[in-house]
Amino acid sequence: MSALDRKLWRDLWQMKSQALAIALVVMCGVGTYIMFLTTLGALRVTQDSYYRDYRFAEVFASLKRAPQPLLQRLQDIAGVDQVETRVLAQVRVDMPAFAEPVTALMVSVSDSGRHGLNALHLSAGRLPAPERPDEVAVSTAFAQAHALQLGDRFYAILNGRRQALTLVGPRCRRSSFSRCAPVRYFPITSATA
Repeated sequence: MSALDRKLWRDLWQMKSQALAIALVVMCGVGTYIMFLTTLGALRVTQDSYYRDYRFAEVFASLKRAPQPLLQRLQDIAGVDQVETRVLAQVRVDMPAFAEPVTALMVSVSDSGRHGLNALHLSAGRLPAPERPDEVAVSTAFAQAHALQLGDRFYAILNGRRQALTLVGPRCRRSSFSRCAPVRYFPITSATA
């Protein structure tokens, strides 16, 4: 062993506490990085599984009006597996327990039901029947905020007319009936259960 090597080991021994602290910081950094990669991998697997199980669409487009033949033209694009059209409407909901108006975004349910794109996950109730325009499914947060139960009726202003709606799917995880306006980041009314 050369004199320089002995001097290096002697200096390292004299500052052993600092060297140990540096080694611990490096180990913590490596451990945090490994934990980050593991968590990121788990989140990606969970996201892929959710998107696959509920057939979450990869592309969305909003139009004011679209002719029905456009659906076939979109389906003919290379790489497109499935195309669906939905109707979205901003509505005012009359909730007796709230003094302020409640605004909601109503989204039509897929014609394919549970087998269509962006399927709803219901833990209670059922999807609205296609032949029953007065049936709705709502998010869990909306149902809890307004104390709604399966079979409850409430009113919404649709196309300028007050229409009764019956709750048939009160516990869907993806919201088909939302408390937030699409251009706002916070609910219009406070959620009090």
